[in-house]
Amino acid sequence: MIDGNANDFIDKLTYEDHYVMYDGEKFFVNGCQVTTDNQGNIVSVVLEVYNLNNNTTIFSATKQTISDCIAEFEEAKIWNDKSFWEAEKDMAWVDC
Repeated sequence: MIDGNANDFIDKLTYEDHYVMYDGEKFFVNGCQVTTDNQGNIVSVVLEVYNLNNNTTIFSATKQTISDCIAEFEEAKIWNDKSFWEAEKDMAWVDC
């Protein structure tokens, strides 16, 4: 990952949002959004990725756990038909 560490990027998705540039386009990775019940138990976790160049959602996962949500993100072929780990070497972690 250009200007960052891919493992740190994934680890921080549990509590942070990120911006990345890939193939000339800017993306917003909306980190794990956790919904809990009245007792504080996790009900669902949502992780989404938006293409800011054309204002579209390119990925959305809703799972029961943070790790399941991140695993689906890592495996999704959303980067020119590549997974995160296949594309990360050409991806730049950027500030807003």
